[in-house]
Amino acid sequence: MARGRATDLAVRNQIIQQHQNGICQRQIDRTFRLAQSAVRSIIKRFTATGNSSPGKAHGRKLTLTDQEVSLFRRHTRKNRHMAIADLVTWVR
Repeated sequence: MARGRATDLAVRNQIIQQHQNGICQRQIDRTFRLAQSAVRSIIKRFTATGNSSPGKAHGRKLTLTDQEVSLFRRHTRKNRHMAIADLVTWVR
């Protein structure tokens, strides 16, 4: 599911509700016009964790604090024509 668009939490809850009512997965994915794998993974996550919300987003953690990001933005706005090499040395 990470590659496609995110499924709304209300839709996830409706999928789980229909699954608990005994409706087959094929009928559910046709109803919501979702891929079978998306419906299967939503149901699988719910049965494993008891929670319908999506998992944590993966990826590289931020290395700069919010304050550092705002300082960098302010500096780049003030010095718009600064070369990238000069920006790198300023950051260090």
